[in-house]
Amino acid sequence: MKFILHEIKLWFKNRNAEPKSYDLLPNKVNVITGGSTTGKTSFWNIIDYCLLSGKVTIPTDIIDKVEWFGIRFTINKKEISLIRRTPELGAPSSSIYFAFDGFLSEPISNMQIAEVKSILDREFGINDDLRFPYGKDMGKSTFNLSYRHFLIFNSLTQTLIIAPETYFDTTFYGKEEYDKALTHIFDLVIGVNDMQKIKADESIKVVENDIRKIQALIRGNQKAEENFQSEIFRLVNWCKRLNFIEYTKYFEDADSAIAMILEVVKNRTQAARNAELFSEIDTLNSSKKQLQSQINSITQYQREYDLYKKNLSKSADSLLPIEYLNEKLADQLVDSYESRIFVAYLASSLQDIKNNLSMKKEAPLKVNGDVIALKGQIEVIDKRLVEINAIKENYLKEGEKFIELGKIDYALEQTLNNRIIKPVDTVRLNELNDQKADLVKNNQDTTEIKFTMNTLLNESIQRNFNLVSSMDTYNKSKVSFNSDRMLLQLTPAWQLFALDNVGSASNYMFMHLCLYLGLHEHILKVEQEHVAPFLFIDQPSIPYFEGTNDDKIKLTDAFNLLNSFIEYVTVEKKKDFQIFMVEHAPKEFWEDNEFIHFHTVDEFIDGNGLIPKEIYNS
Repeated sequence: MKFILHEIKLWFKNRNAEPKSYDLLPNKVNVITGGSTTGKTSFWNIIDYCLLSGKVTIPTDIIDKVEWFGIRFTINKKEISLIRRTPELGAPSSSIYFAFDGFLSEPISNMQIAEVKSILDREFGINDDLRFPYGKDMGKSTFNLSYRHFLIFNSLTQTLIIAPETYFDTTFYGKEEYDKALTHIFDLVIGVNDMQKIKADESIKVVENDIRKIQALIRGNQKAEENFQSEIFRLVNWCKRLNFIEYTKYFEDADSAIAMILEVVKNRTQAARNAELFSEIDTLNSSKKQLQSQINSITQYQREYDLYKKNLSKSADSLLPIEYLNEKLADQLVDSYESRIFVAYLASSLQDIKNNLSMKKEAPLKVNGDVIALKGQIEVIDKRLVEINAIKENYLKEGEKFIELGKIDYALEQTLNNRIIKPVDTVRLNELNDQKADLVKNNQDTTEIKFTMNTLLNESIQRNFNLVSSMDTYNKSKVSFNSDRMLLQLTPAWQLFALDNVGSASNYMFMHLCLYLGLHEHILKVEQEHVAPFLFIDQPSIPYFEGTNDDKIKLTDAFNLLNSFIEYVTVEKKKDFQIFMVEHAPKEFWEDNEFIHFHTVDEFIDGNGLIPKEIYNS
């Protein structure tokens, strides 16, 4: 990517005031120097705001004086002017002017923010090839990449430059979003197509999900077939228990078993006479009941007749004393009319009983012969009932078998109807497995590329670190970037492990400078197109407030590092690079040391600052 920031311009709310421009040169360390509270730090806030930030970081006292903020830059040999109205009520303005040309004398709003962002995305190389690393058929990555994500590598802010644990100011741009994006975009800028890796990881998940669905379908079919065969052979064993199939019969597969069961169901028929059988049993039982009733009646009659004769004999015996009285003691009886009548009646009753007993009468019925005949008939009936019950038992057993056979037939029908084998697209499964293998291979290739690029990055950082002379304690130390923790680590020559703390704020300032210079050197080597060859540095002199001689030496060493970097990139490597630095130190630091690649843009002295004093105080 080619990028040069030419101009930063302010249009003031005071219509009588002339706009203020700050002009920067390409391939230089452009410096604005001045004291505290002069607005130096706000330059990056203004640049970021003009590049369509969604938040406002410009101080209120500047917003109160400025109507429009503008930057003019060249990107990929195209001059662009981008002007934005000052924030209103703390919110960024949507009024912008965009043109492939120079500034207007009086800014107007001519374009929507979304449209301008789309143009800048294209200029920063954010295109469909990046968003759809595997083509549009496989869809867009879920990571919504924007040119603004890459601005984090263009700014070494005041709060960042001496921070021990932080090397990228995600808080300035939006901590949650940029913390999440940092690892991905860092890999991308060092030469690893992380968007490809992101999409590959996403695609692998999608492909694996599709594979799992097909595999689940296969497992489901296998389980269904196992259950089907298990049910068929359960029916076979059921038939064997009922002797429908020989117990020793062996079946090689379920289909042959099904054929045998169907044959059993078809051929196992037998006439059923159950209704006639049960009718005859009812008739015989009814006849037997009638005969038994007759026998019971005859038997009852015989008992009553025998009892009558027995009672008659007993009565005769009880009257015998009357006969004795009449013959032997008649003269001694009371001679009264009533007595003679009573005795005469008893004597007459006794004579009647004697007469009846003396008669040889036959029984009124031939009861003995009748009972024998009836019992004979019952014996015939009982014999027939025994025969029929034996037949009935056999019929019941056969009926039970027919019932069981019906159950088997129904169970087989249900089993065959429930045998649903879902179709499996094996061609698609093979395609998905091949696709997954390719994606995994690409990820492995990405891992190897990442290792190589990290090695090259560390070489560039180390080259710049070796130019630092103000870290005597750590001469010949090794520096390496920890991409997991996103920070630069230093390992002294006498140690095996990186230090957790490198000491002073000055040391951390140099570590930050070496990382950013080494990172941009590496980006230029791999010709990465998403990061502008531009770096904003906010006051490397922060660690040196006391202004001692030792501090001046270290600060001069830092400026020399920047000058040497521009020399190396622009002269030795024939590349373009621009640094914009705001600094508290006076210009004599670079002018007296003849740092030829430094250019003083402005000095904020004698009450002047970002806002000229006559405007600021009006």
